[in-house]
Amino acid sequence: MNDKASILETLKQVSQFANLPDSTLDVIAGITVRRDFEESDSVYSLGDDARDIFVVSSGRVRFSLGVGNRGGASGSIMTEGQLFGWAALIDDHPRRVATASCLEDSSLLVIDGTKLLKVFDQDTGAGYLFMRGLAGMIANNFMDVLNN
Repeated sequence: MNDKASILETLKQVSQFANLPDSTLDVIAGITVRRDFEESDSVYSLGDDARDIFVVSSGRVRFSLGVGNRGGASGSIMTEGQLFGWAALIDDHPRRVATASCLEDSSLLVIDGTKLLKVFDQDTGAGYLFMRGLAGMIANNFMDVLNN
Protein backbone atom coordinates (compact mmCIF):
# COMPACT_ATOMS: atom_id res chain seq x y z
CA MET A 1 0.00 0.00 0.00
CA ASN A 2 1.46 3.39 -0.96
CA ASP A 3 1.69 6.06 1.70
CA LYS A 4 -1.30 8.09 0.44
CA ALA A 5 -3.49 4.98 0.55
CA SER A 6 -2.18 4.19 4.03
CA ILE A 7 -2.87 7.77 5.17
CA LEU A 8 -6.38 7.56 3.73
CA GLU A 9 -7.09 4.35 5.65
CA THR A 10 -5.88 5.94 8.89
CA LEU A 11 -8.01 9.06 8.32
CA LYS A 12 -11.09 6.88 7.88
CA GLN A 13 -10.51 5.51 11.42
CA VAL A 14 -10.68 9.01 12.95
CA SER A 15 -14.19 9.85 14.14
CA GLN A 16 -13.96 13.46 12.94
CA PHE A 17 -13.09 12.32 9.40
CA ALA A 18 -15.11 9.08 9.24
CA ASN A 19 -18.30 10.53 7.73
CA LEU A 20 -16.65 12.78 5.15
CA PRO A 21 -17.04 12.01 1.43
CA ASP A 22 -14.29 9.87 -0.09
CA SER A 23 -13.42 12.67 -2.53
CA THR A 24 -12.79 15.09 0.35
CA LEU A 25 -10.80 12.50 2.29
CA ASP A 26 -8.65 11.95 -0.79
CA VAL A 27 -7.85 15.69 -0.93
CA ILE A 28 -7.05 15.71 2.81
CA ALA A 29 -4.79 12.67 2.41
CA GLY A 30 -2.94 14.63 -0.28
CA ILE A 31 -2.08 17.44 2.18
CA THR A 32 -1.13 15.04 4.97
CA VAL A 33 2.38 13.83 5.75
CA ARG A 34 3.45 10.99 8.00
CA ARG A 35 6.11 11.81 10.57
CA ASP A 36 7.81 9.33 12.88
CA PHE A 37 8.76 10.22 16.44
CA GLU A 38 10.83 8.34 18.99
CA GLU A 39 9.90 7.66 22.58
CA SER A 40 10.06 10.88 24.67
CA ASP A 41 10.14 13.17 21.59
CA SER A 42 8.16 16.36 21.98
CA VAL A 43 5.48 16.91 19.35
CA TYR A 44 4.88 20.44 20.64
CA SER A 45 5.13 22.45 23.84
CA LEU A 46 2.95 24.93 25.68
CA GLY A 47 3.21 28.29 23.90
CA ASP A 48 4.43 26.95 20.52
CA ASP A 49 2.79 28.26 17.35
CA ALA A 50 -0.20 26.10 16.43
CA ARG A 51 0.15 25.36 12.72
CA ASP A 52 -0.67 21.64 12.35
CA ILE A 53 -3.17 19.14 13.64
CA PHE A 54 -2.10 15.56 14.34
CA VAL A 55 -3.59 12.09 14.12
CA VAL A 56 -1.98 9.17 15.91
CA SER A 57 -1.30 6.48 13.32
CA SER A 58 0.59 4.24 15.75
CA GLY A 59 2.05 4.61 19.22
CA ARG A 60 0.92 6.67 22.19
CA VAL A 61 1.15 10.41 22.83
CA ARG A 62 0.68 12.10 26.19
CA PHE A 63 -1.40 15.24 25.82
CA SER A 64 -1.14 17.54 28.84
CA LEU A 65 -3.37 20.58 28.98
CA GLY A 66 -1.87 23.72 30.50
CA VAL A 67 -3.88 25.92 32.81
CA GLY A 68 -2.64 29.48 33.18
CA ASN A 69 1.14 29.23 33.09
CA ARG A 70 1.18 25.65 34.37
CA GLY A 71 1.87 22.84 31.95
CA GLY A 72 0.59 19.37 32.68
CA ALA A 73 -2.38 20.40 34.80
CA SER A 74 -4.56 17.79 33.16
CA GLY A 75 -3.93 15.27 30.45
CA SER A 76 -4.76 12.16 28.56
CA ILE A 77 -3.15 9.51 26.42
CA MET A 78 -3.79 9.68 22.68
CA THR A 79 -3.77 6.37 20.83
CA GLU A 80 -4.30 5.18 17.26
CA GLY A 81 -7.03 7.05 15.43
CA GLN A 82 -7.18 10.01 17.80
CA LEU A 83 -6.83 13.62 16.69
CA PHE A 84 -5.16 16.39 18.67
CA GLY A 85 -3.73 19.86 18.12
CA TRP A 86 -7.02 21.41 17.00
CA ALA A 87 -5.86 24.93 17.94
CA ALA A 88 -4.27 25.02 14.47
CA LEU A 89 -7.80 25.36 13.07
CA ILE A 90 -8.37 28.71 14.75
CA ASP A 91 -7.64 31.81 12.67
CA ASP A 92 -4.31 33.61 13.12
CA HIS A 93 -2.42 30.51 14.33
CA PRO A 94 -2.76 30.77 18.08
CA ARG A 95 -0.31 29.36 20.55
CA ARG A 96 -0.47 25.82 21.93
CA VAL A 97 -2.34 25.48 25.22
CA ALA A 98 -0.89 22.05 25.92
CA THR A 99 2.15 19.86 25.49
CA ALA A 100 2.25 16.65 23.50
CA SER A 101 5.04 14.12 23.84
CA CYS A 102 5.50 10.54 22.70
CA LEU A 103 5.32 7.78 25.30
CA GLU A 104 6.75 5.31 22.79
CA ASP A 105 7.94 5.29 19.19
CA SER A 106 4.99 6.77 17.31
CA SER A 107 3.87 7.58 13.80
CA LEU A 108 1.71 10.69 13.43
CA LEU A 109 -0.17 12.14 10.51
CA VAL A 110 0.52 15.86 10.27
CA ILE A 111 -2.05 18.09 8.58
CA ASP A 112 -1.40 21.80 7.96
CA GLY A 113 -4.33 23.62 9.59
CA THR A 114 -4.48 26.40 6.98
CA LYS A 115 -4.61 23.89 4.12
CA LEU A 116 -7.29 21.84 5.88
CA LEU A 117 -9.44 24.93 6.37
CA LYS A 118 -9.09 25.69 2.64
CA VAL A 119 -10.35 22.18 1.86
CA PHE A 120 -13.35 22.84 4.09
CA ASP A 121 -13.94 26.23 2.42
CA GLN A 122 -14.33 24.28 -0.83
CA ASP A 123 -16.53 21.58 0.72
CA THR A 124 -18.55 23.34 3.39
CA GLY A 125 -20.71 20.28 4.08
CA ALA A 126 -17.63 18.25 4.96
CA GLY A 127 -16.29 21.17 6.97
CA TYR A 128 -19.52 21.31 8.96
CA LEU A 129 -19.42 17.57 9.70
CA PHE A 130 -15.76 17.73 10.72
CA MET A 131 -16.18 20.81 12.95
CA ARG A 132 -19.30 19.36 14.57
CA GLY A 133 -17.36 16.20 15.45
CA LEU A 134 -14.43 18.29 16.66
CA ALA A 135 -16.68 20.42 18.89
CA GLY A 136 -18.08 17.24 20.43
CA MET A 137 -14.58 15.91 21.08
CA ILE A 138 -13.47 19.19 22.70
CA ALA A 139 -16.60 19.30 24.88
CA ASN A 140 -16.04 15.70 26.00
CA ASN A 141 -12.39 16.42 26.80
CA PHE A 142 -13.33 19.39 28.98
CA MET A 143 -16.01 17.37 30.73
CA ASP A 144 -13.40 14.70 31.47
CA VAL A 145 -11.11 17.38 32.93
CA LEU A 146 -13.89 18.74 35.13
CA ASN A 147 -14.85 15.27 36.37
CA ASN A 148 -11.28 14.31 37.35
